[in-house]
Amino acid sequence: MTTEKYILPFRDILNGNIDPEQAEHIMKQLSLFSCQRSQHITDFSREKMTAYEQASESRSYLFLKAKDDELLGFFTLGLTSMEWGNIENSDGWRKGFTKKQRRALSHGLFKRSGFVGMFTIGELARKDGIGKEELPGALILSAALHYIEEARKFSGGRFVLVDSRRKLFEALYQQAGFVEVDTRPSPNEGEIEEFVISILPLDDPR
Repeated sequence: MTTEKYILPFRDILNGNIDPEQAEHIMKQLSLFSCQRSQHITDFSREKMTAYEQASESRSYLFLKAKDDELLGFFTLGLTSMEWGNIENSDGWRKGFTKKQRRALSHGLFKRSGFVGMFTIGELARKDGIGKEELPGALILSAALHYIEEARKFSGGRFVLVDSRRKLFEALYQQAGFVEVDTRPSPNEGEIEEFVISILPLDDPR
Protein backbone atom coordinates (compact mmCIF):
# COMPACT_ATOMS: atom_id res chain seq x y z
CA MET A 1 0.00 0.00 0.00
CA THR A 2 1.43 3.37 -1.06
CA THR A 3 1.55 6.07 1.58
CA GLU A 4 0.57 9.51 0.32
CA LYS A 5 3.33 11.90 1.26
CA TYR A 6 4.63 15.35 0.49
CA ILE A 7 7.86 17.32 0.89
CA LEU A 8 7.98 20.37 3.14
CA PRO A 9 10.98 22.73 3.06
CA PHE A 10 12.16 23.06 6.65
CA ARG A 11 12.57 26.81 6.22
CA ASP A 12 8.77 27.09 5.80
CA ILE A 13 8.49 26.07 9.45
CA LEU A 14 11.17 28.49 10.65
CA ASN A 15 9.75 31.35 8.57
CA GLY A 16 6.24 30.86 9.95
CA ASN A 17 4.76 29.90 6.59
CA ILE A 18 2.62 27.09 7.97
CA ASP A 19 0.02 26.78 10.73
CA PRO A 20 1.66 27.15 14.18
CA GLU A 21 0.08 23.95 15.53
CA GLN A 22 1.24 22.02 12.48
CA ALA A 23 4.74 23.47 12.91
CA GLU A 24 4.84 22.52 16.59
CA HIS A 25 3.71 18.98 15.75
CA ILE A 26 6.50 18.57 13.19
CA MET A 27 9.18 20.15 15.38
CA LYS A 28 8.32 17.81 18.23
CA GLN A 29 8.81 14.85 15.90
CA LEU A 30 12.20 16.20 14.83
CA SER A 31 13.26 16.50 18.47
CA LEU A 32 12.50 12.79 18.88
CA PHE A 33 13.79 11.63 15.48
CA SER A 34 15.80 8.42 15.68
CA CYS A 35 17.94 6.63 13.12
CA GLN A 36 19.69 3.66 14.74
CA ARG A 37 21.80 3.19 11.61
CA SER A 38 23.50 6.55 12.24
CA GLN A 39 23.93 8.48 15.47
CA HIS A 40 25.19 11.35 13.32
CA ILE A 41 21.80 11.63 11.59
CA THR A 42 19.93 11.42 14.89
CA ASP A 43 22.07 14.20 16.37
CA PHE A 44 21.70 16.36 13.27
CA SER A 45 17.91 16.16 13.22
CA ARG A 46 17.56 16.82 16.94
CA GLU A 47 20.29 19.36 17.56
CA LYS A 48 21.75 20.87 14.39
CA MET A 49 19.16 21.12 11.62
CA THR A 50 17.68 24.38 12.90
CA ALA A 51 21.06 26.06 13.46
CA TYR A 52 22.35 25.04 10.03
CA GLU A 53 19.16 26.27 8.36
CA GLN A 54 19.24 29.64 10.13
CA ALA A 55 22.90 30.10 9.24
CA SER A 56 22.20 29.17 5.59
CA GLU A 57 24.76 26.40 5.84
CA SER A 58 22.26 23.93 4.42
CA ARG A 59 18.64 23.43 3.41
CA SER A 60 16.60 20.50 4.73
CA TYR A 61 13.43 19.01 3.26
CA LEU A 62 11.03 16.82 5.22
CA PHE A 63 9.02 13.87 3.94
CA LEU A 64 5.64 13.97 5.71
CA LYS A 65 2.62 11.70 5.58
CA ALA A 66 -0.21 13.59 3.91
CA LYS A 67 -3.01 12.55 6.24
CA ASP A 68 -1.43 13.46 9.59
CA ASP A 69 1.98 15.09 8.97
CA GLU A 70 3.85 12.11 10.41
CA LEU A 71 7.58 12.67 9.79
CA LEU A 72 8.91 9.82 7.63
CA GLY A 73 12.38 11.06 6.75
CA PHE A 74 14.32 13.98 5.31
CA PHE A 75 17.25 15.05 3.18
CA THR A 76 19.64 17.97 3.54
CA LEU A 77 21.42 19.83 0.74
CA GLY A 78 24.39 22.16 0.85
CA LEU A 79 27.56 23.28 -0.85
CA THR A 80 31.06 21.90 -0.48
CA SER A 81 34.32 21.59 -2.38
CA MET A 82 36.90 18.93 -3.10
CA GLU A 83 40.45 18.98 -4.40
CA TRP A 84 40.25 18.14 -8.08
CA GLY A 85 43.54 16.24 -8.07
CA ASN A 86 42.07 13.70 -5.65
CA ILE A 87 39.18 13.13 -8.02
CA GLU A 88 41.04 12.80 -11.30
CA ASN A 89 43.66 10.51 -9.76
CA SER A 90 41.11 8.17 -8.18
CA ASP A 91 40.42 4.69 -9.54
CA GLY A 92 36.69 5.43 -9.62
CA TRP A 93 37.16 8.43 -11.90
CA ARG A 94 39.51 6.60 -14.27
CA LYS A 95 37.47 3.39 -14.38
CA GLY A 96 34.03 5.00 -14.25
CA PHE A 97 34.49 7.17 -17.33
CA THR A 98 36.32 6.85 -20.61
CA LYS A 99 39.14 9.24 -21.44
CA LYS A 100 36.78 11.15 -23.74
CA GLN A 101 34.15 11.41 -21.02
CA ARG A 102 36.70 12.57 -18.43
CA ARG A 103 37.89 15.25 -20.84
CA ALA A 104 34.31 16.42 -21.40
CA LEU A 105 33.48 16.49 -17.69
CA SER A 106 36.59 18.51 -16.79
CA HIS A 107 36.56 20.87 -19.80
CA GLY A 108 36.54 24.51 -18.68
CA LEU A 109 36.33 23.49 -15.04
CA PHE A 110 37.03 26.43 -12.74
CA LYS A 111 39.34 25.49 -9.88
CA ARG A 112 40.07 27.77 -6.93
CA SER A 113 43.42 26.80 -5.38
CA GLY A 114 42.90 23.36 -6.86
CA PHE A 115 39.44 22.92 -5.34
CA VAL A 116 36.14 22.57 -7.20
CA GLY A 117 32.79 23.65 -5.76
CA MET A 118 30.00 21.06 -5.64
CA PHE A 119 26.52 20.47 -4.36
CA THR A 120 26.32 17.96 -1.54
CA ILE A 121 23.61 15.76 -0.10
CA GLY A 122 24.68 16.08 3.52
CA GLU A 123 21.97 13.91 5.03
CA LEU A 124 19.53 11.37 3.61
CA ALA A 125 17.45 9.73 6.31
CA ARG A 126 14.50 7.49 7.01
CA LYS A 127 13.04 7.33 10.51
CA ASP A 128 13.30 4.13 12.52
CA GLY A 129 10.16 2.09 12.01
CA ILE A 130 9.58 3.38 8.48
CA GLY A 131 10.31 0.65 5.96
CA LYS A 132 11.85 0.85 2.50
CA GLU A 133 8.46 0.09 0.98
CA GLU A 134 6.96 3.18 2.60
CA LEU A 135 9.85 5.52 1.82
CA PRO A 136 12.44 4.00 -0.56
CA GLY A 137 15.95 5.41 -0.44
CA ALA A 138 15.81 5.83 -4.21
CA LEU A 139 12.78 8.10 -3.81
CA ILE A 140 14.56 10.32 -1.26
CA LEU A 141 17.63 10.51 -3.52
CA SER A 142 15.51 11.31 -6.59
CA ALA A 143 13.82 14.17 -4.73
CA ALA A 144 17.18 15.52 -3.54
CA LEU A 145 18.58 15.49 -7.08
CA HIS A 146 15.43 17.21 -8.37
CA TYR A 147 15.97 20.12 -5.96
CA ILE A 148 19.63 20.29 -6.96
CA GLU A 149 18.69 20.45 -10.64
CA GLU A 150 16.31 23.31 -9.84
CA ALA A 151 19.09 25.14 -7.96
CA ARG A 152 21.60 24.79 -10.78
CA LYS A 153 19.21 26.59 -13.14
CA PHE A 154 20.14 29.70 -11.16
CA SER A 155 23.63 28.92 -9.87
CA GLY A 156 25.26 26.51 -12.29
CA GLY A 157 27.19 23.58 -10.86
CA ARG A 158 28.53 20.36 -12.34
CA PHE A 159 28.83 17.73 -9.60
CA VAL A 160 27.08 16.35 -6.52
CA LEU A 161 29.17 14.91 -3.68
CA VAL A 162 28.00 12.39 -1.08
CA ASP A 163 29.75 10.45 1.65
CA SER A 164 28.13 7.27 2.92
CA ARG A 165 28.72 3.79 4.22
CA ARG A 166 30.04 1.46 1.53
CA LYS A 167 26.97 -0.73 1.79
CA LEU A 168 24.71 2.27 1.08
CA PHE A 169 27.00 3.50 -1.68
CA GLU A 170 26.77 0.15 -3.47
CA ALA A 171 23.03 -0.28 -2.92
CA LEU A 172 21.89 3.26 -3.70
CA TYR A 173 24.37 5.84 -4.91
CA GLN A 174 26.39 3.66 -7.26
CA GLN A 175 23.15 2.50 -8.88
CA ALA A 176 22.29 6.16 -9.51
CA GLY A 177 25.59 6.87 -11.28
CA PHE A 178 27.82 8.07 -8.44
CA VAL A 179 31.48 7.01 -8.64
CA GLU A 180 33.82 6.51 -5.68
CA VAL A 181 36.65 9.05 -5.52
CA ASP A 182 37.94 8.77 -1.94
CA THR A 183 37.23 7.48 1.59
CA ARG A 184 37.13 9.11 4.99
CA PRO A 185 36.59 8.10 8.65
CA SER A 186 33.03 7.54 9.84
CA PRO A 187 31.30 10.61 11.39
CA ASN A 188 29.79 8.28 14.01
CA GLU A 189 31.86 8.25 17.21
CA GLY A 190 33.54 4.93 17.93
CA GLU A 191 32.78 3.48 14.50
CA ILE A 192 35.80 2.22 12.55
CA GLU A 193 34.03 1.65 9.22
CA GLU A 194 35.32 3.93 6.45
CA PHE A 195 32.85 6.06 4.53
CA VAL A 196 32.94 6.29 0.73
CA ILE A 197 33.15 9.74 -0.85
CA SER A 198 31.44 9.66 -4.24
CA ILE A 199 30.45 12.18 -6.90
CA LEU A 200 27.80 12.37 -9.59
CA PRO A 201 28.33 14.44 -12.75
CA LEU A 202 25.21 16.48 -13.48
CA ASP A 203 26.03 16.82 -17.17
CA ASP A 204 25.91 13.93 -19.60
CA PRO A 205 29.57 13.22 -20.54
CA ARG A 206 28.72 11.57 -23.86
